[in-house]
Amino acid sequence: MEKVHSDLKKISIIHPYIENRYDEITSGEYPKNHLWGIDALGNLSNTSIKIIECPSLSIHPLLEKLINRFLFKNNSSIDIEIAALKASKTSDLIYSVSGPLGLSRFYKKSCKLISWVFRIPENTYGCLFHPYSKHNLVHYSGFCCLTKNCYVDFKDYGQSQFIPWYIDMELFCPDNSRTNHKKGFFLATGKTRRDYKTFIRACEHLDVEVRIIAPNSQRPTILPSNIKWFDSSNDPPDRTISYSTLRDWYDECLAVCIPLEDDEEDTCGYTNMLEAMSMRKPVLMTKSGCLDINPEKNGYGLLINPYDYNGWSTAMNKLANNPHICSEMGLKGQNLVKEKYNGTLFNQRITDFVGFILYNGKKSSVI
Repeated sequence: MEKVHSDLKKISIIHPYIENRYDEITSGEYPKNHLWGIDALGNLSNTSIKIIECPSLSIHPLLEKLINRFLFKNNSSIDIEIAALKASKTSDLIYSVSGPLGLSRFYKKSCKLISWVFRIPENTYGCLFHPYSKHNLVHYSGFCCLTKNCYVDFKDYGQSQFIPWYIDMELFCPDNSRTNHKKGFFLATGKTRRDYKTFIRACEHLDVEVRIIAPNSQRPTILPSNIKWFDSSNDPPDRTISYSTLRDWYDECLAVCIPLEDDEEDTCGYTNMLEAMSMRKPVLMTKSGCLDINPEKNGYGLLINPYDYNGWSTAMNKLANNPHICSEMGLKGQNLVKEKYNGTLFNQRITDFVGFILYNGKKSSVI
């Protein structure tokens, strides 16, 4: 995706995950929220936009692994770093969706750098170019912060903005034309920092089907008969379950379950939760993390204490036996997404912030 003009501000995008999926997004087969606002940046006036390719380097895989481990502590990779470094020589601004970059100190001084951030790693010592080291972060012009906690952590290093996530409501939209689509199962999907051990124990005595989409590395040897496990070890995980099938399952299920590990800085489950809300489904979720929305306080779900399998059983039985509660919670969640977690708001926040940084604190115009 490139818009070319002469004598314009050049914005380079570092987003290697999306390189091979842009066509799927434009055709509606893949969620557009995974663009992280790069589609909106094209609306900034006097700019040209280019997604930078990050080709694999012609070096031995073991050597590449060692470089990534000891230079960047696996918070970045040498192919991304070299691609970004090259782009900085001809860019006015680099917008990194993949997180902070470890070689920012070597960028052209006039090139501004904005990165998405989710949390500061526990240990930033022990490698030469750790992307999150203080020596590296001071070279940034700005940070897009997914949580308020992130904003507090990064605001001292550069201009920072708390920007809540959003969901593609065109893709994740209930199918109201279907008249017999409620099959009455619980759905759990996701692989990052999930606590399926507690969750599966809670399901043992549940008289309802449970579907789990997760890697086999998290699958126990023996599953209760009411649980169906779908292996998502492949990358990307939608090779296991397509988004059209996932949307159907959201449409058919009673509620969406997000069992998490106990981590106060966690953002895991965020996208999963917004997908469920957009599909008008209740959310059952472990009390974990630092997201700005709360299923229980906002009335679209229930929270369960960490590692509390009895709490999970109680919550799931409550919804299984009270479909009217599911309907009420689901409607509240969908209304909240429409109001506060939609693409229009997200993209406006991105263009405002990036435009502010790009034009030295002056308000930029939008096409």
